[in-house]
Amino acid sequence: MSATARRSARKYPASAPYLFIAPFFVLFVPFGAGSVLLALGISFLDWPLGQPPEFAGFDKFATVLDDPLFGKAMGNTLYMLVGFLLALLPLCLFVAVLLKQLRRRTANLVQVVIFAPITMSLIAVALVFDLLYNERVGFVNNVLDLVGVGPVPFLTDADLAPWSIIALRIWRVLGYYAVILYAGLQSIPDEYYEAAQLDGAGAWQRFRHVTFPLLKPVTLFVLVASSIAAWELFAEVQVLTDGGPARSTLTAVMYIFGASFEQFDLGKGAAASVLLAAAIIVSTAVASRLLRSDDRA
Repeated sequence: MSATARRSARKYPASAPYLFIAPFFVLFVPFGAGSVLLALGISFLDWPLGQPPEFAGFDKFATVLDDPLFGKAMGNTLYMLVGFLLALLPLCLFVAVLLKQLRRRTANLVQVVIFAPITMSLIAVALVFDLLYNERVGFVNNVLDLVGVGPVPFLTDADLAPWSIIALRIWRVLGYYAVILYAGLQSIPDEYYEAAQLDGAGAWQRFRHVTFPLLKPVTLFVLVASSIAAWELFAEVQVLTDGGPARSTLTAVMYIFGASFEQFDLGKGAAASVLLAAAIIVSTAVASRLLRSDDRA
């Protein structure tokens, strides 16, 4: 152990790291783990809002699973999640690679610009996109009208509405995840690229055999974080389409909200939330396994 390390060890007690992370657990236990356990407990109750609860066993889970509307909501959510990820990940990686080609000062400025949307209020952003998508006075349709296209029913067509919501979500989070991937690219030593280039590797080969393998941990984080957020789609859908048209944008969280605060059935809403949490856990585990499979091969 170096002299600096010995001085640091004497200056700071062994418990110091735990004190730094303690605030997270102080908040997580009551508001995170506590909320999960509470939802799990309520899912076994027949609890109409405003009335005393009664134990119902697994009846609420059976009710939710037998409800075609829940299947529709989960299918819509999964559809938008897959479309969102298939578009987001390549775009984020493309932007991150472009950032790496820029000079440091220019890259810093671009990062600030593309990161800004994630700091904006989601409701405010959804209201702005509602105006942009408007069939009569929306900016997007006005532009399309100049080239002889439109009006396009972005929010009133069952096929287009999910993709309109996906576009909003991508615009909002693209810069955030691109900056994270850019930070990962910065951690890859230039010597690896120089060695690959000396071996005759082209740009695609360098990306495939150097960039992507070394960027896998960061890519996994982006994949997991963005997929969890996509599973929890609610606010933008509520503002733009309210689950329509023809329930084509009804999401799992909207179903939970409706069961709990429109049907006033807390047990049903909690059971649906537990099933959604299980779907998130399973999808996250599958994504992690697929992305790490090459490393174990």
